[in-house]
Order: sequence, then C-alpha cells, then structure tokens
Amino acid sequence: MSQKIGNSLKDSALFLKHAIKHPLQVGYLLPSSPWLIAEIAATAELSGHKRIIELGPGTGGTTKGLLAAMDADAELITVEINPKFIAHLKKTIDDKRLSINASGAQNLSQIIKKRDWPNVDVIVSGIPFTTLPKGMDEDIMSAIHKTLKPGGIFLAYQLRDHVSGLAKDYFGAPNKKKVTYKNFPPMKIYTWRKSAD
Repeated sequence: MSQKIGNSLKDSALFLKHAIKHPLQVGYLLPSSPWLIAEIAATAELSGHKRIIELGPGTGGTTKGLLAAMDADAELITVEINPKFIAHLKKTIDDKRLSINASGAQNLSQIIKKRDWPNVDVIVSGIPFTTLPKGMDEDIMSAIHKTLKPGGIFLAYQLRDHVSGLAKDYFGAPNKKKVTYKNFPPMKIYTWRKSAD
C-alpha cells in the first residue's frame, strides 16, 4: 500500500509529453515537486476526513501524497480525463482507498452519487482553471461548491490567480493563500472552508 511520494523520471517524462501535446488540458510543464505535494497534503487537513476528491491528478504524485496523509478508512476519488494518465495511475498506485473516475469535474454530483456519498469532506484541485474552455470553469466551481459539505475544505494549487476570482461568488475570499517557491514554477495554494449557511 505504501508508495514513494513524488514523481519518478518516468512520471515526469509522461507529464511533460502530455503538457506539450495538450497544453490547455495539462496546464503545467512539470509535475508537482515533493515540497509542493507535502504542502498540499498538510494544508488540506486530511486527518479525520473520510470522503476526499482530487481533481486533475496527472501522473499521481499528489495522489500518493494525499493517500499517505489520509486515514486508513478514508476514501479518495481522483477525477482525470486523460486516458494516458488514467492508465499510468492504475499501473503505479496500488491502494484500495483509491478509485479513478474518467468523467469531467463538472460531473461531481453524479460521481459522488454513484459512490453513495452524501457530500465531500475535502476537494483538492490541480486543474488549471485559467486554461479551461469558457463556461467550464464556472460549471466546475459550481459542482465543487454543491458537493462540498458545510465546513468542508476546497484547496486549489495554481500558477495564476484566476481561481481566486472564480471562487469568490461561491466561497468568498480564500481563508489561506500561500506560495510554494520550492516548485518550478512557484505554485500558489488557495484554501477555502465552505460556510455552514
């Protein structure tokens, strides 16, 4: 069940290949660094939470970090539309707490309904919101807000600030914003806690 956290050279090569081929879909040229992965896992406050979703796992470096920080009885659904990344995730991560879903992130309500989840405790997103087709960014943010439980955490790690403005109508201003400089390029981590209203 334990996997090496971070990305191997093979992971990085696969990620770079698809970033060059599909820049709007992947959004970044390199996968997350071990420092960024550790920061995401710590900031997401996974301990005590049972229903976790990751949007845009890529080659799975962050997925491994989340699994390492999760409770033994927690579950993680990763939502990934790239078939090559899906095949890679299945091949490189062996953990019964993980399931992979090939639907788009705008379909979160249907995804959790199939798992009989009433809602989600934590949603972590590496989706590059800036590069999404017009309207899809709003659809995804709406789905995130709808499925997240009151008091639940939404964390987005991004190169640009677009997500902050996008989330404002749903979540208000971020509860936390930090920059991880030990990543190339430096990545911003935004965290919101959904209000109980």
